[in-house]
Amino acid sequence: MIKPTNRRLTVVFTSVIIIFSITILYISYLFLHESIIRGVKRHMSEDIRGEFLDQFRRSGLDPFKNMWDEHRFQILNRQGGVVVSTRNSVDFYPETNQELLAKAFAGTQVFENSMVGNEPYLISYFPIDGKYVGRAAASVRGEIDYERSFVRLILFTFPAMLLLSYLVSRYLVNHAMKPISDVFTFQETFSSNVTHELRSPLASLKGNFEVALRKERTAEEYREILDAGLKDVDRIIDLLNNLYLLASSKFKPLDLFRGKTDINLIIKTVADAYAPSISEKRLRLTVSDLPGLTCLCDEGLIRRTIENLFDNALKYTPEGGQITVTVSSREGSIILAVSNTCATMTQAEKERLFEPFYRGMRSVSINSEGKGLGLYIARYIIRSHGGEIAVKKTDDNLFSLTVTLPMK
Repeated sequence: MIKPTNRRLTVVFTSVIIIFSITILYISYLFLHESIIRGVKRHMSEDIRGEFLDQFRRSGLDPFKNMWDEHRFQILNRQGGVVVSTRNSVDFYPETNQELLAKAFAGTQVFENSMVGNEPYLISYFPIDGKYVGRAAASVRGEIDYERSFVRLILFTFPAMLLLSYLVSRYLVNHAMKPISDVFTFQETFSSNVTHELRSPLASLKGNFEVALRKERTAEEYREILDAGLKDVDRIIDLLNNLYLLASSKFKPLDLFRGKTDINLIIKTVADAYAPSISEKRLRLTVSDLPGLTCLCDEGLIRRTIENLFDNALKYTPEGGQITVTVSSREGSIILAVSNTCATMTQAEKERLFEPFYRGMRSVSINSEGKGLGLYIARYIIRSHGGEIAVKKTDDNLFSLTVTLPMK
């Protein structure tokens, strides 16, 4: 779904950019054309007022025969006949525009574009006195060649503009669609994992009930079956709670119910709860506390995070190993570190520890329970509090998870 949408949006963006570019170039061409024509008109008008009319008023008609090489000047009568031409206009006989001639006799200077022979000209009719009007003409061949060069440049660069438009559109669409693509990928993975993870406890629960209904049983046997079913229900509830946090983690931080919390008290409570399991694996647990260390946080979520850290350490510490929990404060933050001895871990495994549903090779080999959500959820909770969690693995197989949590 994302890829076809990307292609469609790329085509739309490319089309919009091309149309916009063509529009800008066309407007630029019109502006260039009008600027050139205005410049020629202004230059002609200045010559007419500053030189032609001034000379006419001082010397009359005759001196014009041997004047001017730049513009072509002629003096016309009311019938449009040429009375006098400048030296360069003796054989210059464009068709007289009677409408413009009349406007010039009425006292208005007017212009027209006209082809004389094979040469393009800008021709102006302008008033002189009540008896005559003047006609001036300037070749615009150079200006037209300049405009054509501009058009050729546009056509020459047009393929590059198409390619650039496509590349820019593709980049913008991919950049804009990446968050949406990530959400779709997350949702697809989430749905697949939810289905997979719920299937096992539900199948177990269904199997226990089916076995219970096959024959009459004693009250003690029913109790055992119900106890097993209750454990499966607890697993499902715990999984759903984790999945709820997982689903929320992509969109927003957690809604926190902050209160003043004694971190050492939480650590002691969690350590006491895990004491039987730690003793069963013959592990050594060392907890160093800092009395009176409190922070403003969501106590339930922080407790859950510490439980996840203890659970992770308990699972992956080999029998007879060591677990160490240290707490300290630094620059307005609480530093909680949970360290344990562990088996060999590759760099690739270390980089993927906080991915949801990821379980390393060690967890598969020891067949440990879990869904690969503990560390991911722990990081989500800590980041929602404005803190961070980091992992460190030393050469002597000491694995450490360090939580930095703001006190306020």
